[in-house]
Amino acid sequence: MHDEPVNQQDLSPAEHLDQRIIRALEAVPEPQIPADFAARVARQLPTRRPVSLTPTHYGHNAMLVSMVATLAALIALAPHATGHATFDLLEWLLFAQFILLAVWFSVRRHSLR
Repeated sequence: MHDEPVNQQDLSPAEHLDQRIIRALEAVPEPQIPADFAARVARQLPTRRPVSLTPTHYGHNAMLVSMVATLAALIALAPHATGHATFDLLEWLLFAQFILLAVWFSVRRHSLR
């Protein structure tokens, strides 16, 4: 019954409209893509910014500044470190930080080559 053709004269206007809608929905569309479609889409894309090829050395400079600041703090604390446990601990922590920064700096420097 579903596939049987319906007599068009026996249909009311609403049923006729329903049949037209059903036929339109069941029709397979044929896609039509213009030949220059890809070129038009590519023209609409924004242009790419040029990639900066100048290297920045912010991390390198930060490591050097940190090493200098840690060394200055070690030198400033050296006269006060005798006999005070607090200054001894602080000096050892700064010394460890200085050594770690120096190792990190040398390892990073060799890995960039």
